[in-house]
Amino acid sequence: MAKAPLSIPEKSALLALLMIGRSASNREIQDLYGFTIEKAVRESLVDQKLIEAEQSKAHRNGWLHDLTEVGWKRCREQFADASPSGVQRKDRLLYGVLQWMDRVLVKNGLELADTYTEQEPEPEPEAESTVDERILSAYHRLVSDPGAWVGLAELRGALPDVETSEFDAAVHRVAELPSVFLTPEMNQKSLTEADRAAAVRLGGEAKHLLSVKAS
Repeated sequence: MAKAPLSIPEKSALLALLMIGRSASNREIQDLYGFTIEKAVRESLVDQKLIEAEQSKAHRNGWLHDLTEVGWKRCREQFADASPSGVQRKDRLLYGVLQWMDRVLVKNGLELADTYTEQEPEPEPEAESTVDERILSAYHRLVSDPGAWVGLAELRGALPDVETSEFDAAVHRVAELPSVFLTPEMNQKSLTEADRAAAVRLGGEAKHLLSVKAS
C-alpha cells in the first residue's frame, strides 16, 4: 500500500526534527526555523507513527516532539518525492533540495545516519610545565646515569628560553627537594667563564653542579 503523500507542514515538521536530531519543543523549532508544529499536523504525524509527542512540565506543558524509527525512515524516503502539482512556487525549492540530497546520498552509498557525526569533546589543554619541572626534565635528558653531576651552564643551555632570574629562582626551589643536590666545582681552575656566569649562589657560596639522586 502506497504511503499517503505528506503535506508541506508535515514534511517541514519531520525535516526540522531530522535536522535537530533529538527531541525538540515548538519554541526551539520556532527559534531555528520560524514555524511551529500545529495541533492538526502533530496529531496526523502521531497517527502515522512518524513522531511521538508529549507535553513537558520542563517546557511549561509545551509539546516535545521526537522522530520515531518509522519517522526517520520516512524522512529519508521523502527526499526522492517529486514536487506535487499545485505546490506553491516558494516550496518548490524544498523539494529540489531534498531531491538533490537524495542523489548525493545514493551516489556516495551513504545512509542518513552517516550524515551525523558524534562531536568529540575538546581535549583539555595540557598544563604548562613549570621552570622547576623543565630543569629536572632537562637534567634527566642530559645524564646517562641517575645521580650524575651536571653543570648549571649545561642546564641553562638546555633551556635557552628561560630568563636568568627565572632559572635562578627555580634552582633555589628544586634545591629544597630531598633528591636534589647542589655543589661547587672543587677544582676551581677547571671552571670556564660560562661555568662561573651560570653559577647560582646558595648558602653563601656559588654552586656550579646539580645532581638528582634516585629516590
